[in-house]
Amino acid sequence: MLKTKKLNDEQLVLAIKGGDRQALLQLYKDNQMAVRNYILKNNGSTADAEDILQDATIAVWEKIQSGTLQLSAKLSTFVFAIAKNLWLKRLNKMGRQTSMNDIQTENLTESTDNLNPQDVKIIAKLMEQLGDKCRQILSMFYFENRDMTDIASALEYNSADTAKAKKHQCFKQLQHLFLSQYNKQDFLGH
Repeated sequence: MLKTKKLNDEQLVLAIKGGDRQALLQLYKDNQMAVRNYILKNNGSTADAEDILQDATIAVWEKIQSGTLQLSAKLSTFVFAIAKNLWLKRLNKMGRQTSMNDIQTENLTESTDNLNPQDVKIIAKLMEQLGDKCRQILSMFYFENRDMTDIASALEYNSADTAKAKKHQCFKQLQHLFLSQYNKQDFLGH
């Protein structure tokens, strides 16, 4: 079996633009170890590394095909930067999903009427530790089911967006209080 000659960055870009599958495979293989090592060192698995590298390779291929790729550094640096950004986005997304799955947060899908009395007592106790404005805005939104425009008017905020930002800050405070005082085992039963 003949070994194909390794292409430099310019040759690789031209070959990929011309539809050469071997060039695309070289791009993938040239970056496999660096991306794999990065993902594994940053809470990922081998499967995660393969997924991210495939996505990064496709992104580079698309940029080459569209003619928007302008190399100001080595091609491997570009691929690694894309892979790193994709991985950080995935970690961020997984982190948000984990925290939202561990405790029900802002996007409550159930009415607060369906909460059991023990949960209501815990929430009430935690809300007592918040300032007046936070208690008001969270109560209006979650317990009175008022919309942000109504809340903004009632609490004299400039706009619904301002009220929404304040609600988010207050909810984060409530979440922090919850996480500092309780853990999963408190709710899972023994």
